[in-house]
Amino acid sequence: MPATRKKAKARIALAGPSGAGKTLTGLKLLYTLTGAVTITDGIERIAFVDTERDSADKYAVNPELPGVGGMTPEEAGGYGFSKISPVRYDPRQLIELIDEAALVGFGGLIIDSLSHYWFGPGGVLEMVDLAARNHGGRSMDGWREVRPFERAYIEALMSFPGHVVVCLRSKQRYELVEGTDGKAKVAKLGMQPDQREGIEFEFDVVGDIDAEHYLRVTKSRCDALADRVIHKPGAELGHQLLDWLDYGEPTRDVDWPKALAACTSREDLAVLWQRAQRLGKTQRLRDAFNARGAEIAAARRAAGVPGTQLASAVTEAAGAHAADPDTSESAAAQQARDAGRMAETARAGR
Repeated sequence: MPATRKKAKARIALAGPSGAGKTLTGLKLLYTLTGAVTITDGIERIAFVDTERDSADKYAVNPELPGVGGMTPEEAGGYGFSKISPVRYDPRQLIELIDEAALVGFGGLIIDSLSHYWFGPGGVLEMVDLAARNHGGRSMDGWREVRPFERAYIEALMSFPGHVVVCLRSKQRYELVEGTDGKAKVAKLGMQPDQREGIEFEFDVVGDIDAEHYLRVTKSRCDALADRVIHKPGAELGHQLLDWLDYGEPTRDVDWPKALAACTSREDLAVLWQRAQRLGKTQRLRDAFNARGAEIAAARRAAGVPGTQLASAVTEAAGAHAADPDTSESAAAQQARDAGRMAETARAGR
């Protein structure tokens, strides 16, 4: 079908060293993107996952003081937002936090910083190390076990129905190279986000903020922002992003009860789930999908259809799109149908 531009929500990553201004920039952007004006607006619209030892509190105000709730951040001398401070950084718990923020109805989500879910206590690297030890110390087996959880929390971020800003710690990257005199020397290759390689591909706009508070846009799907250098970015950048995101047709919602009722197999559910992911509806619809899946499984059992092989085949097909972003919906649907036919053939052979 012809491609049609649709309205969208922001997906922004801000990387930089300590003190660069990532947190403040993220709050300024989300205030603009969510349309928040007052402190009360911010508390109602912005969810903040703070992994930096409650450092976000330094940008907050006390909303219980008389008159503060109706003030702007400039008048109050700080920002309003709703915050949670996890002490462990298991990506499965992050998925739960994202789901909760979506169900409550927050229009914006900031995670400061996402790096902790990579290297922090209970994070991806620690999970890989533990899994590898359980497999005789084989790192490859550890990654094989943990990779689905890593993909799942990235998918949860991208499926959040509001605007998303993540902050990333940066570290200096070095490489051993051969000098002009033939001797080996250490060369600086610039700053690198402390997260998995390639994380920037998931976001619409990626920027590096330096110690002088200059934001250098290193990746942008918004052409007007490509390669921009902005000092102390804030509301103006937010409005530019908002103009770009709002240019397009409104996303057409789906009659989800009707669509779920029309699903007669797990293959159908797998394809519909991919559509829910693209529309940012998975958090609200997960229970409904699970319930419909249970109904389909019960109907198959009543009809005498063994479910184990079929379920595993369909689960593999349903995950094809999440594992490979280049897999189209039609291709994933065909994989699901093929998997279903393979399982049916295997059952007939028995």
